[in-house]
Amino acid sequence: MPSGTGFFPDSKQEALALEYIKSQDLSRKTPEEVAEMYQDAYTRICETFKSIRDEKRAERNRKSLVY
Repeated sequence: MPSGTGFFPDSKQEALALEYIKSQDLSRKTPEEVAEMYQDAYTRICETFKSIRDEKRAERNRKSLVY
């Protein structure tokens, strides 16, 4: 979740999406295509972070049921 500092990137997810886009060949991309690429990368990264959090939460819950 963004911290609301007003700086960009404001979260790990934004930073990773930006780094991903910076590593791509953008020489033949329109600004709209770059924006779409960034949004897609950001969304996929956020979904991955959520999945990781959910897996960790489920693992903690399984461990707490064992004890």
